[in-house]
Order: sequence, then structure tokens, then C-alpha cells
Amino acid sequence: MKTNTALYILLFISFLTYAQEKTNPSKVLFDPGNISTKHVEYGATFTHDGTEMYFARSMQEWAKGDMKSSIYHSFFDGEKWSVPQIASFSGTYDDSDPHITSDGKTIYFISKRPSSENTISSDIWIVKRTSSDNWTEPERMPNPINSEKSEYSPCTDFKGNLYFASNRPGGYGQGDLYMAPNEDDKLKAPVNLGSVLNSDTGEWNLGVSADGNTLIFEASQRKQNVSAYGDLYISFKKDNSWSIPQNIAELNTSGSDLYPFLTDDLKSLYFTSSDSLKSTDTNIYFTDFTPILKKYQKGALNH
Repeated sequence: MKTNTALYILLFISFLTYAQEKTNPSKVLFDPGNISTKHVEYGATFTHDGTEMYFARSMQEWAKGDMKSSIYHSFFDGEKWSVPQIASFSGTYDDSDPHITSDGKTIYFISKRPSSENTISSDIWIVKRTSSDNWTEPERMPNPINSEKSEYSPCTDFKGNLYFASNRPGGYGQGDLYMAPNEDDKLKAPVNLGSVLNSDTGEWNLGVSADGNTLIFEASQRKQNVSAYGDLYISFKKDNSWSIPQNIAELNTSGSDLYPFLTDDLKSLYFTSSDSLKSTDTNIYFTDFTPILKKYQKGALNH
């Protein structure tokens, strides 16, 4: 298995360059002025080798009205990231929450574009990489992966299991976390991930480790939250049971902290933050995940 060399290099350079930033010292602004700008950027995802990324960007204000986003992509040449361009499958409709699979061949994303099912909610769509390194036309995932309600933040593990959030009926709260198991290269009906992870408030987006045993997600309005608008939590799976979610205190702010992405080697955690309650934009940050992983593994408790 290849290591994420490009991401290692970028992590090291960025920590040296931005160590004096007046921000939380445990997190680093990702590629300021190019990827992270005065606009709204969120939901970063990277290929396994760390040379290609996709993320959502909006020119509107964060959490103000009906915000529209497009999916952008950028490439790392060993020294810097290219100027982001709108992905070939995006730019017309409201698209967000991209996730590229570890083999780099598939992108899941969220879109409000029209479909043959005449849906109007946020649904999970998919594109596949062609032999000419382009992307196929987007296809809406079938029900019951999607529903008449909204889906958010699709992501996969190495086995191809698909994780996402949804406010569909039958959950524990405003929004819940789900997983559609991959069996024989076919996704089965999604199952709710249960009351240990989900609550009577809201769980909205998530990132999963390659082995499927570490889950980071955004939760709103929990009593432990720094901000009612969304904090990052972490949970670990052992013997098919999830540990009680722990608030990642080092990263959470008075604003929204959400959209986690774990590199396959678990060395780095990328996430989105508005950084303060008053902020009208969000940026992409990253941090060394190793000390966070060790700390919260030690504190993990079963329900």
C-alpha cells in the first residue's frame, strides 16, 4: 500500500509556514488564498496518493438562505496545488459533499439536480472515471439509498460500504447516520447506525477510516457541544459495536466544525470550520491526527 507522500510533504510545509497563525495551534489552514479563500469552501476529499482533491465551494455566505455550491478539483504537482477548477460534472446545479473512493475511480456527491424520479431533495449521485480520465454523466443512486428526504456526506471504506447522513423518517432525531453494506459489489439497503451514535438532536455528516473502525461526524445541539451549530465527535468500532462518541475538544470552535476526512493511513484529518459564530465563510483545515487518535482511543467507552 502506498503512503500518502504528497500529503505528508504538504502537512510538513504548512505546519512550518503557518505555525504563527493566530488560530488554534492544533489545526492549520489548508492552502490559503488558493483552496481556502474568502469564499465558502468545505467537504474536502483526496485520492489515496494525495495528488488530487475535490471540494465544494460557494460564492454566497455560509448558512445564509439557500446557498448554492459547485464541486471543484485541484492537483498537487509535488510543490503546490493547482488553481481549482469546477469539475466536469458540476457547475450547473447545487452540488456538494464530494467523496472519491480510495481507488480513485468513483466519486459520490450530493446534488439537488432534477432526476427521472422527479426528486427535489438533496440526493446521493455518482460518477465514474473513464479510460480517458474523464468522468461519466452523473447518475442518481436508487432508493432506498436515497429517499424522499435529504441525504448528506456520502463516504466509503475499503470494503465499499457506503456511509451517509439523512433526515429520512424512522431515525432517532433531526438527522441520523446510516450505512449501506457492500455485498458482492452491490450496495444493500441502508441501516441506521444506532442510538449510540445517533441522538434525538442531529447527526449530519461524517468521515470513516479505510478499515471502517473509526468514525468522525458532526453533531448539533448536544449538551457537550462547544457550538450548537455543529461539533466534531469521534467513535470507534469494536466487535461490531460503536463506542460512546467523544467531543474532539482540540478542534471545535464557537462556529460550525464539520465535514471530516481521514487519510487512508490515519496520519491526517481534514475538516471544515467557520471558526467563529460570526463568520460568514468556511475554510478547509487539517491537523496531525495521530495524537488525537491515541488520546480518544484511550478514552473510548462502550455503551
